[in-house]
Amino acid sequence: MYAQFDISLMLQYLKNKGYKQDELSAMSDERILKLYQDIAREFILQAQDVLETSPEHENLRKKSTTIMPETIALIGRDLCKLYEEIDNYIDLYSVRELANLLLSALPGVKLAKVEKMVRIKIRELQEIWLLELKDNLSSLPEEERDTLMEYYLARKDDLPMLRDIYQKSKDPAYLDEICDLAHIKLSMIKEYMPDELESNYKSFYDHSPEKLSVIQSILALTAAYSKGALLGMSIKELQEMLEELQEKEQEQAEQKALVDRYFERFKAALHDPDDQHFTNVCLDAASELPRPRFQELATELSRHYKHFHQRFSDVSKEYKDMQNLQIVF
Repeated sequence: MYAQFDISLMLQYLKNKGYKQDELSAMSDERILKLYQDIAREFILQAQDVLETSPEHENLRKKSTTIMPETIALIGRDLCKLYEEIDNYIDLYSVRELANLLLSALPGVKLAKVEKMVRIKIRELQEIWLLELKDNLSSLPEEERDTLMEYYLARKDDLPMLRDIYQKSKDPAYLDEICDLAHIKLSMIKEYMPDELESNYKSFYDHSPEKLSVIQSILALTAAYSKGALLGMSIKELQEMLEELQEKEQEQAEQKALVDRYFERFKAALHDPDDQHFTNVCLDAASELPRPRFQELATELSRHYKHFHQRFSDVSKEYKDMQNLQIVF
């Protein structure tokens, strides 16, 4: 049964979304929760679209696409002025387009050199915009900020988008709006969809101390996975894997200790003229050790003690119905 306080909040939210009291009253708590989660998930997706994109940036290309003649002339007199004068054009053209537009005013300069200078300017702008954008978004929840920054970094070559979101991030009113949206989104996921936290904030959780610690523990136990492959798994999956590996390691350690004890018992029995002593150790080992471990132990003993093989064969013939005693050397 869900807490009445939670159901009340969900009911109020659903009413705000247009649902009538009579249809909500006819629903079970489970149905109300499912309906709330569906609508909340839609809100979260819409919120993410708002946080990640700015539709206005598409309109930037509607601005003038002609570089002012005086700008071209200035760059023609001093090529280094290119770095200072093309900020307003660099996100409207490809590198090749911009280089070709300028080349007519730069006699004797190779196209490759102009393209290289444009690329340098682009990298400089990308670095500045991303660094300042991260600082401007510092009021957002860290889960959201890290996720957004990874999104923007992956799309840094979309200069109109990057410039637009950077410019908007300097507006306190815009920051307040997306900050409120980010907190509402995070709160909804934490309270009602906790299993979706990591998928919504993958960048944040991929670099969290908790996840990195679990991955480090797994890598210390097995070389079967790369760090990259483990980063692609959720923390829950990693924790389950770690538990399985630790249980397996513990089991192997216990089996090794048991094998070591039986090695000492066999060594003592081999020096005892009483055949029953040796037989008893064989029967105990066959009952207690897994077949592969017993096989390894018998092989090791036969290498160290030349009489082991014959004495063990005599016991295995006497107790031929015991499968674990039928060791192949």
